[in-house]
Amino acid sequence: MKIEKKMLLCPVLGAALAIFLNTLLSSVNIDRFFPSYTTEVRPWLFRFPVYVGVLLYGVATPFMEEVIFRWLLFKRLCVYVTAIAAGAGSAVIFGIYHGNAVQFIYAFLFGLVLAYAFWRFDALPAPVLIHSAANIYVYVTYFYPLPVFFGTFAGKVILILLSGLVSALILMYFLNTAPEKNVMPEKPFFPK
Repeated sequence: MKIEKKMLLCPVLGAALAIFLNTLLSSVNIDRFFPSYTTEVRPWLFRFPVYVGVLLYGVATPFMEEVIFRWLLFKRLCVYVTAIAAGAGSAVIFGIYHGNAVQFIYAFLFGLVLAYAFWRFDALPAPVLIHSAANIYVYVTYFYPLPVFFGTFAGKVILILLSGLVSALILMYFLNTAPEKNVMPEKPFFPK
């Protein structure tokens, strides 16, 4: 496992993606279709003091989930299907694991990026750093919200555009600087 300096951008990507996806999903009021998320799930998730939540969701959970969903599941799927299919499959299972429709959407999209980061760097720290930064951002801003302006329509548009741009630029940079890698499986399900 080789740690690249480019991996230092992973926490920035994680925070930017969290801002982008959370702002986008809250802007379309996805919660209104799933009221139990707001009344039951969200209070349960944010029941800990900030320092406990940061340790639990920002350190322990990202490490454990990345070991399970990227290092074990994604890596194993890559033996039998293409890396793209393995990434999509692990992202679907990651979304289902979160147990509700609101988090499924978020976790599925995020899981695609986490699988790509694991594949791109061939190292567990990359998705762990992305995941940690995202979870810390989400947990801390629940207790210490962004300034009121960012709750307005104009503020949300600015957040979506800027965080989307930062996320896209970092992902493009990772893609453009990626070493040549084979996306094909080692042992296809249906050999020729």
